[in-house]
Amino acid sequence: MDDTDIKILNLLRDNSRMKNTEIARMVNLTERAVRARIEKLVREGVIRKFTIETTPVGFEGIVLIDTHVGRTPAVKAKATELSESVFECSGEFDVAVRLRADSLDELNKRVDELRAFPGVLRTATLIKLVDK
Repeated sequence: MDDTDIKILNLLRDNSRMKNTEIARMVNLTERAVRARIEKLVREGVIRKFTIETTPVGFEGIVLIDTHVGRTPAVKAKATELSESVFECSGEFDVAVRLRADSLDELNKRVDELRAFPGVLRTATLIKLVDK
């Protein structure tokens, strides 16, 4: 990896949507050369991920669940049917579940499903307002 590769990485870090032609102009290379360098950085594992936002529109919430004594593992197992993000916690609540939905009604239905699980004493729902 040379100085030009580092410049390309810095440009992509600052603006991952920057076109190769613009990068080429800024690092004084052809678009084809920039594309080849980016492909090489991917092959070498320097660039490992291209990510997308899976919920650009919609609602995301965290449901905190308090369970009956001894029921935490069962509630946690059941919650994994609704979400891939389920965590056992310490403190006032025993389980945290991240939910995503296209509408507030859909999110509310999923929260109601969690509340209906055997062993759930109470829940508290936090809805994400801002993503920064």
